[in-house]
Amino acid sequence: MWSQRVVTSDAIPAFIKRGGKLEYRPVYTQGGWNWELWAISPDASETHVVSSKTGEPRVFKTADAVLAFHLRQYPDADGLFIPIATKTLEVPAT
Repeated sequence: MWSQRVVTSDAIPAFIKRGGKLEYRPVYTQGGWNWELWAISPDASETHVVSSKTGEPRVFKTADAVLAFHLRQYPDADGLFIPIATKTLEVPAT
């Protein structure tokens, strides 16, 4: 049974070893796209990953930052799809 309620950024390697996965969810802000880091546990429960330094949800402000972080966690990855919008996310008109 999966019992973890909070995943901190420094616990991500152990989380992945136990079968967890990471997901980057797009959030549109006035400054452009940001991506929230979410932890998906083996039982399919989801939670924000929080920064072990600040206690705030982990957010990336550039796609380059998402990719760099992902490659540190998954060094053998061949690539990464970075989402911009989903059917449920409306992009404000500019």
